[in-house]
Amino acid sequence: MKYPLIFILFLLTLSKAFTQNSSEYSKLISEGWKLCLAKDFESSAEQYEKAFQISQDVPLRDRYNASCIYALANNKDKAFHHLFIIGNELKWTDHDHLISDTDLTSLHDDPRWEKLSSLIIQNKKEEEAHFDKEMVAVLDQIYFDDQSTRNKIRSTEEKFGRESTEMELLWQDILKKDSVNLIKVSGILDEKGWPDKNLIGERGTSTLFLVIQHANQSTQEKYLPLIQKATEDKNLPKRQYAMFYDRLLLNRGERQIYGTQLAMSKESKSPYVLPLESPENVDQRRVEMGLNTMQENLNRWNLTWDVEEYIQKLPEIEAKERELNNKNN
Repeated sequence: MKYPLIFILFLLTLSKAFTQNSSEYSKLISEGWKLCLAKDFESSAEQYEKAFQISQDVPLRDRYNASCIYALANNKDKAFHHLFIIGNELKWTDHDHLISDTDLTSLHDDPRWEKLSSLIIQNKKEEEAHFDKEMVAVLDQIYFDDQSTRNKIRSTEEKFGRESTEMELLWQDILKKDSVNLIKVSGILDEKGWPDKNLIGERGTSTLFLVIQHANQSTQEKYLPLIQKATEDKNLPKRQYAMFYDRLLLNRGERQIYGTQLAMSKESKSPYVLPLESPENVDQRRVEMGLNTMQENLNRWNLTWDVEEYIQKLPEIEAKERELNNKNN
């Protein structure tokens, strides 16, 4: 009877150690991201490296962000080190994102860039061997049009300002492409329904989601049943459904459920959480949808999630949103 008890104690100890490591990992990544936002890229990279040393399962997202931070710090060797891990070990396939990400521009004239590019293309070919190639080609172009313009938002805003003519022209370009992309995506969904991700891949699925996510309320309402079924059939990640449903609820004038939607305050120049139902239980709902905690999400803006404070401010936030909606209408 001792062996099962020892085994259980071992599992409990292992679980505790894993939780502690996970918490420390998240803390280091959060600190690294804050330093990145402050443009202290060298210190940011140090925090990421410390996090990677305590985890054997580094998410692709964190490894990719580290490579971008190193590129911004002009440390090409470290940037390529992480990018090649993503390509060789994690089999990353998103070549369009690779070549359109301006954070990596400093790497383009390095001889290793072509080798990396070829590796990602090869990964993409292997993954798509059994894909619907015609549909994937259409979705790839849609994704590129959607993201290539949005990737310019931050740099354009930093250079010219949020209310600048340049920003207005950029948004006009974004909205024009959104309109064209919606016509293409509606054609696919209306004719074939939501495609199986085994035919279009995760990127293809994300492309469909992004276009509907950027659409108006009537379009979102139209495709809600299709998106719910795609989520149930595991053809759409729960976290993306959570983002979609939160935005739809807010468009209806209701409170969001998962806290995925934020807005930028003109007064404080910092983000705030849009009206949220039962804020005290939001983290439980987020975990169920594969999302991180509210605090982990807000760390990227160096904000603190104070539930009691948010509940007190909620009537003010809702009044502000009603006023903005009335002006827009």
